[in-house]
Amino acid sequence: MSKSKIKLKKIEDNLYELDVRGMVCPFPQILITKALENLAEKDILEVFIDNPPSVRDIPPALERKGYNTDLVKIDKINSKFVIQSR
Repeated sequence: MSKSKIKLKKIEDNLYELDVRGMVCPFPQILITKALENLAEKDILEVFIDNPPSVRDIPPALERKGYNTDLVKIDKINSKFVIQSR
């Protein structure tokens, strides 16, 4: 996977967005983990995602690592994670 596929962008202070739509496991989780490693403790990461197994599996994995993760359904296909350090 090339770096051009990583779509992390700063929206405003302490708010970042990552779009992993169109990607299948394990790539969404890998990219989310890498993005979170580069953010400060109070930063919030919003992740747009459309892969059902990732939507199911990523929140519990992140919560085990100490992140608060909220899932927002956008439509039948797309969801958004809102992730923040505890």
